[in-house]
Amino acid sequence: MTLPESTPSPPTTPTHERAHVPRLRLRIPVWTVPPKVLLVDDDVVCRRLSSKFLQVFGCFIDVAVDGVGAVNKMNLEKYDLVLMDIVMPKLDGVSATSLIRQFDHLTPIISMTSNSKPNEVVKYYSSGMNDILPKPFTKDDLLQKLEVK
Repeated sequence: MTLPESTPSPPTTPTHERAHVPRLRLRIPVWTVPPKVLLVDDDVVCRRLSSKFLQVFGCFIDVAVDGVGAVNKMNLEKYDLVLMDIVMPKLDGVSATSLIRQFDHLTPIISMTSNSKPNEVVKYYSSGMNDILPKPFTKDDLLQKLEVK
């Protein structure tokens, strides 16, 4: 009678000899007062993703789907920060920012765009934007912009 062949089991490494695998830690800011952010983007996927990031960071979020909505909301509410898409229907982000700057010179407005050639960046700053968050961006990229605001 022959015994079935057994496959050798992989060698085991004692726990204390295993390499330490660092766990990814999510950095969550602690705000004295959570920032109120106006998120302006016509793309539903980008809005959802950005909203999730902002929720995790503990921000209060208001949303506009185009530049007209952004200008209207800025007329009615006070925000700590505006995240402004550039290419949108009805009114683009550059034009919306120019209009907002006629009555609000202080609220930081950050462009969220994949259009970041040097001549475009100059146009964003000229319209009154304070910074640029290039798309696609990570959670850490967004957090960095929030912390600097």
